[in-house]
Amino acid sequence: MRVAFVVWPAPAHLYPVVPLAWALRSAGHEVYVASHPSIGDAVTGQGLPFAPLCAPDAMPHPLGPGGVWGRERADVGQITAALDLPVQDIGTWMTFSQFLLPTMWDFMPYKASPETPMPAMDGLVEFFRGWRPDLVIWDPCMPGAAVAARAVGARQARYTGPDHVGWSMDTFIRLAGDLGASRVDNPLVETVRPMAERYGVDVDRELLLGEWTINPMPSSINMPVDTRVLPVQWIPHVTQEAIPPWLYPVPERPRIAVSLGVSTRAYLAADWSHVGVLLDALGELDVEVVATLNDVQLAQVTRVPENVRLIDYFPLDQLMPTCSLLIHHGGLASMVTAAYSRVPQLVVDFLDLQIGVTTSEDGVVTGSRYPLAPVTGGFVTAHGAGEVLDLSKPGVDVIRDQVARVATEPAFREGAARLHEELMLSPTPGGIVPMLEQFAARRR
Repeated sequence: MRVAFVVWPAPAHLYPVVPLAWALRSAGHEVYVASHPSIGDAVTGQGLPFAPLCAPDAMPHPLGPGGVWGRERADVGQITAALDLPVQDIGTWMTFSQFLLPTMWDFMPYKASPETPMPAMDGLVEFFRGWRPDLVIWDPCMPGAAVAARAVGARQARYTGPDHVGWSMDTFIRLAGDLGASRVDNPLVETVRPMAERYGVDVDRELLLGEWTINPMPSSINMPVDTRVLPVQWIPHVTQEAIPPWLYPVPERPRIAVSLGVSTRAYLAADWSHVGVLLDALGELDVEVVATLNDVQLAQVTRVPENVRLIDYFPLDQLMPTCSLLIHHGGLASMVTAAYSRVPQLVVDFLDLQIGVTTSEDGVVTGSRYPLAPVTGGFVTAHGAGEVLDLSKPGVDVIRDQVARVATEPAFREGAARLHEELMLSPTPGGIVPMLEQFAARRR
């Protein structure tokens, strides 16, 4: 069969699906990854065929959650106010409406007309019409892929972790009414509708949330969403590097890794003032620190302790087996990679801040609190695999003591082993290939 993966053009969206793409190729199926041309080299670097959706100059470079979208965000803000969400639901809704939804607008203009230019989405339909995929597996930030799949009669499934989009649709319907009979506009419908009308496709729940949801996260972290779920194991994978001379042998004193988010530094003008305090605290411990930080994240750092090794990028899946602790921003990939090696974690959060974005006078979107940090932190702590590191008001003594405790106490290593066991309960990517074959065989 022919399988197309449609991903938002960032490595964090590509890497999780690479093991499944290779499982399908290894089973003899044709696979293409389709996306904006800016990620083409990253795709082919994984040994996968790439289909660019448009010419590099056909549309602006995608900005994701860093896009300003002033009018659109204001409109969604009015919808949020009209829903009158319960306090406990605001954070999850904001993750959908202010982070995930704007990434879709790079390719599918919000509340547009069917005639509005959509070069990448038109290119996707054109590619599908020529190649004729049997199955389309799509990123939740690329719902136009479901439209394109239906337009050519292919089956389609989302690939997503904790389902903020599905939860938000269920919450919207509960508070405002059904998709077609709501008292306020549904922001996801208004994002997908223009392309759907362009290609004569009905907007319904199956279009918005997939015929199936392939989910690489354990059930205990997932939200209760009314979708058909196919679990799969998340295999940690990123672009690899040649082994450096410092990686092995593993040092006698604990090695601590620090990774505060490649996507955050790429798409948001975050406040990195806490980095200096964190490094100062680590400098007071008898440990070796490997910190993957770039110049932007280090701009306000005045002193780098002698026990800290700074690297712009290094694969976490190569680093984790040598570590006693990972300090990270709350990304799912970081959390899974640590758990895969049974490594305890400290999930950085800013508990005094709300989930959301701030737009400065010059139109730059800023934010420090990673939207998935509360979900990831809660999952890690529930297993006893680590703690939340609150950097709202960072203090060297408090950070130092917490790092030392989580890195050395056996209870956290035992919790990390429990977390690893839960991740291993799902079938491997190769294990779900037969189910995908059966699903795709029943063409629409």
